[in-house]
Amino acid sequence: MSKFPIPSTLQDLESDPFDLLPYPVGFADDDEATRADSFDQLVLFLEQGNRTLVNGGIETFENIENTQEEEFQEWNCEDRIQALYTLVRKSASLSPSTRTRLVHVICQAVCQISCILASVAKKETSYVVPQELRDALACHLYMLYTIMIFMESEIKAGKALGNTCAQGKGGKSQDKDNAQHIQTLREACASTMLTVTNAMALYRSNLWKRGVPDENVISLPCRVAYQMLENSTSVTTRKLSSGDVALEIIAISLESNDGLRNTVVSALMDMMHSNEHMAPLVAELCCIDKGDCNDSQDYRENKLATELLREIGRLDGGAYSTSDTSGKANGIKNVAPFLNELAEKKPLLVLEHIHIVLHHLNSEPYNLRSAIIIAIGHLLVRRMETDHTGDEVNPNTEHANENNGETKLQKSNEMKEKLYNILLDHVYDVSSYTRSTVLKTWSALIEAQSLPTDKLIPVTKLAIDRLQDKTVMVRRNAMQVLTLVLENNPFTESLNPVPYENKMEEVKKYVLENLPINLKEAFEESMNNLEDENISDKSEIEAAVIRAVTDEVQSSPDRIDDVEENVEFVKKLKVLQFLQSAIEFINTFESANDAFQSMLLSSNKSDVTEALHFFVRARHFQLPCAVTGIKQALSLMWSDEQSIQDEVLAAFVDVFICETNGERLPPKQIVDNLIKLVGKSNASELACIEEAIARLVKDELIPSEVFLILWSVAAKAAGRPRSIAMTILSMGATADSGIVDSASRLRHLLQAGLGDYTEEHRDWASAKSAAYALQRVSRVKPDPSSAKFLVLEQIVERLSIIIQGEWCDDDSEQDTCAWFGATEEAINAIFAICPAPEQVARMIIVGMIYSTFELGKSGTLSEQFCHSLRLSRFFFVIGHISLKLLVYSEVISGAVRSANAARTISKQEQADRVKSTKRHGKEIDENNDIEAELGLAQAAEAETENIVAEIAEKEIIGRGLIEVFSPLVVRVVANENGRLSSKILMQSSVLTLCKFMCISRSFCEKHLPLLFTAIENSKRDITLRANTVIALGDLAFRFPNEVEPYTSKIYSGLSDDSMRVRLHTLMVLTHLILNDMVKVKGQVCEIALCLRDSEIRIRDMARLLFHELSKRSNNPIYNLLPEIISRLSNMSVKKDDFRSIMSFLLNFIKKERQAEMIVEKLCQRFPKCSTISQKANIAYCLAHVKLNEKCIKILNENFNHYKDSLFDEDVLRNFMAIVIKTKKFAKPEMKQYLEEWEGKLKTHSEMGLEDEKANKNAEHEKKRIAKRSDRNKKRTTKEDQSIHNDECVSSDDENYTDGKGIELSGKEKRNKTPSTRRKKRILTNVN
Repeated sequence: MSKFPIPSTLQDLESDPFDLLPYPVGFADDDEATRADSFDQLVLFLEQGNRTLVNGGIETFENIENTQEEEFQEWNCEDRIQALYTLVRKSASLSPSTRTRLVHVICQAVCQISCILASVAKKETSYVVPQELRDALACHLYMLYTIMIFMESEIKAGKALGNTCAQGKGGKSQDKDNAQHIQTLREACASTMLTVTNAMALYRSNLWKRGVPDENVISLPCRVAYQMLENSTSVTTRKLSSGDVALEIIAISLESNDGLRNTVVSALMDMMHSNEHMAPLVAELCCIDKGDCNDSQDYRENKLATELLREIGRLDGGAYSTSDTSGKANGIKNVAPFLNELAEKKPLLVLEHIHIVLHHLNSEPYNLRSAIIIAIGHLLVRRMETDHTGDEVNPNTEHANENNGETKLQKSNEMKEKLYNILLDHVYDVSSYTRSTVLKTWSALIEAQSLPTDKLIPVTKLAIDRLQDKTVMVRRNAMQVLTLVLENNPFTESLNPVPYENKMEEVKKYVLENLPINLKEAFEESMNNLEDENISDKSEIEAAVIRAVTDEVQSSPDRIDDVEENVEFVKKLKVLQFLQSAIEFINTFESANDAFQSMLLSSNKSDVTEALHFFVRARHFQLPCAVTGIKQALSLMWSDEQSIQDEVLAAFVDVFICETNGERLPPKQIVDNLIKLVGKSNASELACIEEAIARLVKDELIPSEVFLILWSVAAKAAGRPRSIAMTILSMGATADSGIVDSASRLRHLLQAGLGDYTEEHRDWASAKSAAYALQRVSRVKPDPSSAKFLVLEQIVERLSIIIQGEWCDDDSEQDTCAWFGATEEAINAIFAICPAPEQVARMIIVGMIYSTFELGKSGTLSEQFCHSLRLSRFFFVIGHISLKLLVYSEVISGAVRSANAARTISKQEQADRVKSTKRHGKEIDENNDIEAELGLAQAAEAETENIVAEIAEKEIIGRGLIEVFSPLVVRVVANENGRLSSKILMQSSVLTLCKFMCISRSFCEKHLPLLFTAIENSKRDITLRANTVIALGDLAFRFPNEVEPYTSKIYSGLSDDSMRVRLHTLMVLTHLILNDMVKVKGQVCEIALCLRDSEIRIRDMARLLFHELSKRSNNPIYNLLPEIISRLSNMSVKKDDFRSIMSFLLNFIKKERQAEMIVEKLCQRFPKCSTISQKANIAYCLAHVKLNEKCIKILNENFNHYKDSLFDEDVLRNFMAIVIKTKKFAKPEMKQYLEEWEGKLKTHSEMGLEDEKANKNAEHEKKRIAKRSDRNKKRTTKEDQSIHNDECVSSDDENYTDGKGIELSGKEKRNKTPSTRRKKRILTNVN
C-alpha cells in the first residue's frame, strides 16, 4: 500500500494520513536572516539525501531489513517529506538562489529515480521495483508538479516575464533578471517532467505490479502540461512555456495508458472552450499521438482525435447565441478552428469521421459551420491528391479482395460527391462569414487543381450569382473565384468563342454523318418528318442524337471495336463534348454582364478593383466580355476618387497597351486594339475613352509611333478604320494638340477626312472625325504668308461644302441622317478655327437658301415646293449656327471681361506703387482717380453684359438673317392638319425651334405652348419626343421662370410608353432637381414609380436621385414622404410595387425626430383610408420605420386610429413585426410596455375578426332575404296575371263554354276554374 497517496491540494498534506506541519520542528524564524538560514538548511538536508540516492541506487530501496536504519531514514523519512512540503509551500517567498537550489534538488531526485528505474528494467525486464521507490517517486513528482503549477500561475497572473511595473531605480533591470531566473527554472522543470513521463511510460511493468499504474501519479504530468499550454498564447510564449514539451508529455501519457484518454479529452475540450489559441495546439497534439505524423498510417487508431471529434459532434449548437453573455458562444468560436486544423494535418482521419460533425452545418453558430466548410476543403484537396496518385482511402484495402475494394472506392466517391454538394449548397448560407468561407474554399480547391471538371460550370455560375450578395467580402471572394476559374480553366489559353464554334460545327457534322446504324436511321427519319426548315427543332434533334450516342458509348465501351473508324468516331465524340463544354463555359461569362456591371458601379472600392482585375485577366484570355467590361469601367474615369481613376487607367493599359508580363505591345498591335475598341463604342463610351487616352498621352504611356501608324491608317485605309483612326488622333490631341496642330498634319487631315475620297464615297463618318479633330487646332490670325493659315482656309472651304449638303443624296434618308452628325462637328470646327466664323456662317446660309428653295438669279422661287430632306438640312444648319453664334458672343464677352479685369488689376498695382512714392496730399487725389476708374470699369463690364444679352435676345433671332426663317420653322412645327409627313423634317424643325428658344427669352416664352403641342401630336415619333425632352432640360436651365409653369408636362414623360423617352425624362429631371432648377413637389411620386420600372437603367437613376436628395441637410425625402404615400395609395399601384418603393424611401429617415413625426402622420392617415388594403400599406410603412421608444408610445397613444383595422391579417402582421423588432433593443421597463400594447393588438384583432364575421353574415343574410323577396314578388305577379286572364275568359253566368257555345261538363269546369284552395295559397304568399 502506498505511503504517499497523491493529495487533492498541497494543504491536504497537513491532515491525515500525512499530518505534516507548516514548518519543521525547531524551524528558526526570529527574523528574515534567520528564516533564510533555516530554509537553506532544509535545502542542504535535501541535497545530502540526493547524494545518498545517487550513491545507493536501487539498493537504497531494497532489503530494508538489512539496511542500516540511519541511512534509510536519511532518504525516505518524514523529515525529508516535511522539508519538501515547507520549501515548496513557501517557494514564492524564497530567495532566488534558494529557490533555484530547491528546484534543482527536486529535479535531480526525480531524474535519479527515473534513471534507477531504467537501469533496473534493462537488467531484468520482469523485475518490479519496491513500494518505497514508488512512494519516493510519487512524493517528488507531486512536489515537482506543485512548484511548476506555482510558477505557471505566477506567469499567468502577470508577475513575471516583465509584465509587472517595476518600482524605483533599477526596477526594470531587476524585473528582467527575475523573469530570466523563472524562465530557467521552468525549462528545467519541463525537461524533468518529460523525463519522468517517458520513464513511467516505458517501464510501466517494472514500476507497478502487473503493469497497472496509479492514475493519480501518471496524471500529474498531464495536469501541469495543461497549465503550460494555457500560457502558450503565441509563438514566443509557447517557447517560453515549453509548449512543445507539454504536448509531448500528454502524447506519451496517452500512449502508455488508455485510462487517461477520457480525462484528457475532457480537459482539452474545456481548454479549447476557454482559450482561443488552444485549437491549433490540440490539433498538433493529435498529430504527435503515437509519435506518428503520417496521415496514411494508423489513421483509424488515433483515438484522441476521434474522441475529440465525437465531443464536438455532441455540442449543442442550437443552445448558443451570438448575443449570449455566458461565454458559450465564444466557446464554440474557440473550438471550431480545431476542425479545420485537424483536417489540414490529418485529412484521411477527418474524412473517415466527418459524418460525426456534419449535422452542425444546420446549427446556429456560424463559426462552427465555417470551420466544417474549411475542413471539407482540406479533405477534398487531399482526396483529389490521393486519386491522382492512385492511393485508396484505407491503406489496408490493397490486402482486401477486389469486390471489397470496389465497394470502398464507390463509398469514397459518394462521400466526395456529398462534400462537393455541401459546398455548393452553403454558398447561400444565412451568415455572410460562412458564405465567404465557402467561396474561399472553392478558391483553395481551384488553386490546388482539386476542382472536378463537372463542377467547373456550376461553381462559375454560383460565383456569378454571389456577385449580387449584399456583403462586400462575399462579392470580393466571388470575384476572386471567377478570376481563378479563368486562370485555371481546362481549356486553351484563348477563350474566343468563334474558333470553338467553327470547330464544333465541323466535328458535329462528322459525328452526325458517322452515327451507328440504328441511331442514324432514327435521325434521318426525324429530320425527314420536319414539316419546315425549323432551325430550333433541327438543333434539338441533333442534340438528342448526340446525347444518345454519347450515353451508348459510355454505357458499353466494350462494344466499341478496335476498328480504326470506331476509334476515330469515339475520339471525335470526346472532342465534341470538350468543345460543347468550352462554349458553355464561355457563354456563362458572357451572360454575366449585368453582374459585372453592378460590381463596377458599386460604391465600394474593393468591388471595383476586383472587377477590373478580372477584366484584365479575361482580356488576356480573349473573352469577349472583357472588352465590354473595360468599356463600362471607363465611365469610372469621372469618379471623384483619384485611386479609382488610377485603377481604371491601369486596367486600360494592361488590356490595350501592355502584354501579360507588363511589357509594352508593338505599336501596330496597340493601334489594332484601339481601333477595335473605338469602333464598337457609343457616344458616352467614346467620351470615356477620350479621357483615358488623353491621360495616357499626358503621362507619355502611348508611344509616338502609334500616332504615326494612325496617320497612315487615316490616309490609306477605307471605310470605318479611316474615320476611327482620325477619331483616335483627335482624342490624343485633347492632351497634346501637336498631334494635329501643324501645317503638314492639317494637310494630311484635309486630304484624309475632307478630300476626294470623302466626297466620292459620301463618307460622313470620316468627315465627322476630321471636323472633330480640327476642334483641337488653335485659332490663327489672317496671314497670307502662313502655311497653316492657307491650309485652314482650304479646310474651311471644304467644311462649308459639307455643311451645305451638296454631296447628299436627296433620295436617301439614311444619308441625310449621317450628314447631321458630320455637319454638327463641321460647324463646331468652323467656330473653333475660323477668325470670323459669323461671316462664313452667313455665306453658308445664303448658299443653302438658293439650293433649298430653288431660287433663281432674280431671287424668286423657281418651284412651288422644296424637298423635305433639303428643308430638314437647312433647318438643322440655321438652328445649330444660331446656337454657336450665342456661344461665340459669350466667348467674346468673356474675353472682353478678362481683358478689362487684367487692365484694372494692372492699374491697381500701378496705384499701389505710386502710393509709396508720392506725398499724402497727392495720394488722396490719386486714390480718387483710381476709384473713379474702377467705377468706370464696372460700368463697362455691365455694358458688355447688356450688349451680349441684347445680341442673344434681338440680334441672332430678332433682326438677323436667321429671323427671316423662324416663322417658317414655327409653321412646320405646328404642321396644321398634319400635311407634313416626313419624320426627319419634323424632328429637325422641332430641334431647330428648341435651339431658337434657348437663345431668346421672349421667343421661348412665346413658343413653349407650341412645343408641348408638338410633343402631344408625335405619339408615333419616339425620337422626336426623346430629343425634345432633352431640349426642355436645356430650356429649364436657361430660362427656369418661363418653363416652370410647364413642369407637370415634363413629368408626364415619366409615364411615356417608350423606355427611351422615360429614361431621357428622368435624366433631365434628375439634372434639374439636383441643380435646384426645378422644385421637388408632388410630382416626385412619378419618380418614385420609376423605382419599379422594367428598365434597370431607369431604376438605377431613380435610386441615384433619391440618394443624392438624402444627402442634403434638410432631407427633402422626409417632407415628400406623406405626399408620396397619399398619391400612391390613391393610384392603382400594385401592392408589391407600393411596398418596394416605400421600403426603399423609408430607409432615408434616419433622424429620430423625423421618425417620430412620420409615425404620427401615418397613424393619422388610418381614418382617411377608404379600403383595408390602404390601411395595410400604411401599417407596412410603420413596420419599416426605424422606431425608438417614443415612436412606440406614439403608436400606443394613437391606438384608436387603427384598432378597427386590426382584424385584417396583413395589418396585424405588420404591427406584430414592430413588436418583435422593438423587443430586441428594448429596456426591461419598455418590454413591459410592449407586452401591454401587444395584448391590446391581439385582443382588438380577435374582436375585429368577430365583428367582421358578424358583418359578413348579416350582409349575406340581407342579400338572401332580398333575393327571396324578389323571387316571391315575381311569383305573385305571375299568379295575379293568371287569375286576371281566367276572369276575363269566364262569362257573366255560371255556365262555362269552350268558346264555341257548347256548355262544358263539371270536370272540365274544375279544370278551367282555379280552385279555392289555390287562391288561398296565393293570397297567403302575397301577404
